[in-house]
Amino acid sequence: MCRDVLRWLLALPGLRVPTDEAREGERRVGGQERIAHTLFGDIPLVRNYYHRPAGNGGRFPLDEALGLIDGYTPGVAALIGRCAAEHPFQHAEASFRAYTGLTVDARQFPRLAEHIGPLAERFLRAKRPSGEMTPPRVYVATDGTGAPLRHEELKGRKGRQPDGTAQTHEIKVGAIFTQHPIAGQKPWRDLDSNTYVATTLRAEPFGEMMRTEFCRRFPVPPAEVAFLGDGAAWNWELQRIFFPMALGIVDFYHAAEHVTHVVDLIEDRHTPSGRKRRKRWVKLLLRGRLDVFLAEARQAFPPDKIEAGEKALDYFEKNRDRMRYRYFRERGYFIGSGVVEAACKTLVAQRLKGSGMHWSEQGLSHILSIRTTLLSRRYDDFWRSLSTLAPAA
Repeated sequence: MCRDVLRWLLALPGLRVPTDEAREGERRVGGQERIAHTLFGDIPLVRNYYHRPAGNGGRFPLDEALGLIDGYTPGVAALIGRCAAEHPFQHAEASFRAYTGLTVDARQFPRLAEHIGPLAERFLRAKRPSGEMTPPRVYVATDGTGAPLRHEELKGRKGRQPDGTAQTHEIKVGAIFTQHPIAGQKPWRDLDSNTYVATTLRAEPFGEMMRTEFCRRFPVPPAEVAFLGDGAAWNWELQRIFFPMALGIVDFYHAAEHVTHVVDLIEDRHTPSGRKRRKRWVKLLLRGRLDVFLAEARQAFPPDKIEAGEKALDYFEKNRDRMRYRYFRERGYFIGSGVVEAACKTLVAQRLKGSGMHWSEQGLSHILSIRTTLLSRRYDDFWRSLSTLAPAA
């Protein structure tokens, strides 16, 4: 019934379509037919096309007024984008049919993602104020992961394989979340306070994206900002440039892994004495006694491991101010980067690292943008923003 009503309305002789008139340099071609795919079923359209002989293509004013994306109404396109971002393309078709009762060819899911992805990315980078109240404490956390690319796109890239080649493309992932600390209680993240940034670009544009998202959410700077990351140098360079006001904190579990590496230079970590040594040093680190740990480690290195040992301890020396774990815990700070590490799994791995998957870098970016809007709870806002751009018929 809804389909038939829409078909009748769109066929009315007096239907007024904004911008349905030739502009300078355009040639009108009337009576062009098309099928519009709606949530109520397919509807045939007859509309005008305006051709630009200069070679710049043309336009369909009715398509623009209805907000059609490659022939699909926004309601259908939004569900296709959601299915494409949540399921492998071959499974997305079945899920979409189960949700809507409509049949869409599986090949349309990557095709629609190519249209929706850039629009979602543009929406994410726009400086639209969130309207939320500024909390007392905000965390910025960053990490990196990888996703498999097609073999032809990996040629010539350096990577971590034994032969120096790459199997994946690095994805920078960031999370921003808030906390209302309560004295004497363990830290708790505010419910649904996390939003994400993810990109296949390098560290500097990623930092700009993180800063944009931070300023979008908190035009009024919060009283406290903490920056969480592992010991990788790019994290702290990003903090220095884009979040100089933040308190830097090295993820404690990464620091504990480096303690294990130091133990391995002295003895086997799996022996009773190795386990005991590691346990003691991790506790020293957690209790803010970094100097005691460093002194004991230097005394324990065998003569032939002193140089390697000093190199391993350099990680702790460089991050000394970011490893004041006793100070951080006393003030109720998080000392683990679990939120962003979980984002690497939910945002990237669950959809982009499936068995047998190999992406083009462009296709990877499109799905990543759509998933970011979904997991940041901004997907509906994204589609509402699109509806305000098109003049309604």
